[in-house]
Amino acid sequence: MPDNIELVRQVVEVCLNVKDGENVLIHSWDHTIDLASEIAFACRRRGAYPCITLETENYWMHSLLETPKKLLETLPSHQAAMLKKTNAFIFMLGPRSPIDWDKIPPEKRELANVWYLDSNKYLEKWRKIVRKHSVRTLGVEYCLVTEEHARALGLDYEKWKKVMLAGCVTNQREIAQKAARLASLVQEGREVIVQSPLGTNLKFKLTGRKPVIGDSIVSQEDAAEGAVKFLPSGFVEVAPDEDTAEGKLLFDAPIPVRGGKRIKGLFLEFKHGKVVKYSAQTGIDAFKNYIKSGQGDVDKFGFFGIGLNSGLKHGFTQDDKVLGGVTIGIGGNEDKGGKNRTRGNIHWWASMTKATLQIDDRLVLKDGVDVFWKHDRS
Repeated sequence: MPDNIELVRQVVEVCLNVKDGENVLIHSWDHTIDLASEIAFACRRRGAYPCITLETENYWMHSLLETPKKLLETLPSHQAAMLKKTNAFIFMLGPRSPIDWDKIPPEKRELANVWYLDSNKYLEKWRKIVRKHSVRTLGVEYCLVTEEHARALGLDYEKWKKVMLAGCVTNQREIAQKAARLASLVQEGREVIVQSPLGTNLKFKLTGRKPVIGDSIVSQEDAAEGAVKFLPSGFVEVAPDEDTAEGKLLFDAPIPVRGGKRIKGLFLEFKHGKVVKYSAQTGIDAFKNYIKSGQGDVDKFGFFGIGLNSGLKHGFTQDDKVLGGVTIGIGGNEDKGGKNRTRGNIHWWASMTKATLQIDDRLVLKDGVDVFWKHDRS
């Protein structure tokens, strides 16, 4: 599998730095078993002891539909025992087909978790073991690139695959270094201005909250905290002062929504941190439904982020990670230390290109071109 050689190297050598004698647990779906095997072989070559577990799409869905909730919430003792002896845990993202949430009973939807991020009884037990035993954890998002997902999102499968692979094999160590320095600037900053030639002119304040750093390098410190990282990655995000957003913004990159549709030219206007006006060239219904859901602070300014991955491109599924992109989110932000509350922490975000971003007196982006790193290294 020549296309996967560099991807496998990134996972094993760069992101997780698998060492001689370590136990590596690789959790695969049926459609990712070939990649899981390649990763296992690479771990073997470094003197590690890999073990592959398999979850088929059919079994996963039938379990959600037919298994009692109490049983699904249980972390079996043999799985717990294996996790306690694991040094690095790699999980493929799946399933192959988009999840049909309408088929899953509402009381079980929180258990339909493939990201190891949300909270439920199963994951709380899983996370406790991971933290206690400092298990380095990495999710491979590249595995979500399937023809089934591409059709559902209205994407060209081959182009999407190429972009996602490029995002995975770009220099992950450089992204991590840059993210750490940028996060310091964001945490120490107080005022932000985002502008673009298309009409964006948004101002807001920061409060010193700790930014979320999205890189793919899993350190022992990350493991001790139970952090879950992903490949590809590359962003810094923070919850600002929610009440201070003033101005207008235009998302020039198309926003994929369910059913293969896209929102084009989404325009938002903020006053005192709330969306007071919105429109779009096409596809506004999806955003309108979100706003009118009335689930708490859905219309409040929630977070902003900066993309750092030079291998990714806008218009696919990783817009928040594209180098030079600026992401603005509204709605729930408690996962980032913010005060917005929505049911299930639901939120809406999108990214723009060609933005000029300034934090206090420091220019970070100029017309979508990264200038922070150049100045930071000089």
